[in-house]
Formats: sequence, C-alpha cells, structure tokens
Amino acid sequence: MRRLLTIALMLLCSHAPAATETLWASGVTEKTGWRDYNKNFNGKDDRQCWAITAANLIDWWQSHHTTKLPADTPQGEDILRVFTRSFANDGSDPDEGISWWFSGEYKPGRADCAALQPNCPGGYLKPLLPSPKGMGTLLSALRGEKVNARTASAALIDGAQRGAAFWIGVTGSMHDGRSTMHSLNVWGVCCETDADGTRRLSGIWIADSDDRTTGLCYVPLKVEKDALLFHCPEHPIYGLIPRIVVDTISTLRLTP
Repeated sequence: MRRLLTIALMLLCSHAPAATETLWASGVTEKTGWRDYNKNFNGKDDRQCWAITAANLIDWWQSHHTTKLPADTPQGEDILRVFTRSFANDGSDPDEGISWWFSGEYKPGRADCAALQPNCPGGYLKPLLPSPKGMGTLLSALRGEKVNARTASAALIDGAQRGAAFWIGVTGSMHDGRSTMHSLNVWGVCCETDADGTRRLSGIWIADSDDRTTGLCYVPLKVEKDALLFHCPEHPIYGLIPRIVVDTISTLRLTP
C-alpha cells in the first residue's frame, strides 16, 4: 500500500501546468538543490514537521552561504539529528528553530511548543550573526490576519524573484469539524503573466515531511473568499482534506 501511495504521489507531483513561469530558490531546480527530509514516524518525530522544515531551510542556506561556516557546524542530515535530539516530540515554530540555530535564542510562542533540552544550546552560526536582531535581515514572516490571497501571493512572488526559500504554515479543515496544522517547505513559485505584465500566483513546488516521499510536489493554488487555498482534489493526501488554507509565510534569504 505504501509503495502504491509513493508511486501515485510521484506521478501526481511530477509536472506543473504549461504556460507558467517557475521562480526557484537560489541553486534549486525541479530535480536538484532542494531538501526534503521526512519523518520516521517512530514516536520521536511525529510532531516535528516544524523541525524538519527548519532543517531543510538551514541545510539549503548553509550549502549556499559564501563565507566559511564556523567550525563544528552540523551539516546535511546531521542538522535534523540535532533538532530531533534537542527538542521534545511536540509542535513548535520553524522560525523559532531557525533563530535558535543561528543565534541560540529560542522563544516558543505557545504553551505546547517543544521543550529545549539543556545539552544543545544552538547558536551554531552566531559568529556570522552576532546580534539576534540580525535575523530580521534574513528571516521575515507574514502571519494570521496579515495573510490573505493578495499578501500571500505578493510575498511568495517577491521573495522567489530574489532567490529566497520559504516555509508555509497551513490549516486544514476536516469534514467532522476538526482542524490540522502543518509546516511545509516551498522551493519554487509558479505564476502566470497577464497581458498587462502582472504576475499571478498559480501554484507552488513543495516538500512535505509527512508524505513518505523524497521529491518535490506541485500544488495548484486558488483564491476563495480572499484566502489562498490548496487546490489538488486528486492528491492522495491533500485531496482528503476539504479545505487547506495558507495562514503563514516565512521567507529565508541567503544574504542580508
């Protein structure tokens, strides 16, 4: 069953619609440059989509940073291993994880956020960013009421034009009234150009820690009541959730 699901995902996620322009993060194409670590679902990372999403972005940032990284900075999959052993298997915020990696500061905003373990202080890139305030030049986010179809589209297109990578937070509404929250990476932004030269967002290329597949998936987007929604009813995972709304967009840039 898992193999069939994986094959179905790869077929569904392999092609974006024609007549679109794709803006990729720096060094990324459909086939290379992105990161897509996945959960093991072993009781240690089931609620760590935020940590995996952060690790993907950190790995990308470090691999493209032109200055030599501080000695002993974890790289590749070791980044995710540090997160897994440093944080409890609970929900948190990718921005907090990225800030912790860069500066050593971790300020969870919710009571159920992951608990930081004392044996791993973070701050691996602090020599490159002596002041935590410097994160504002690298990392920015739109959240909550500030996210609508217009602001979300503009943030994704503008950031992608500068070679940025993203994570997005989505809220899924189920038929039974339950809601789910999830973090995903965005490595490419697809847009269509109107006759007047205006670019309109049509879809995104994402990496999902929950899909048990290594590779990018193209997700069409639509506007509904001024909200930006996933629009892929045929997808074996997202198609089961009636309404998936983008409610957070965070941008990580390579240079200040």
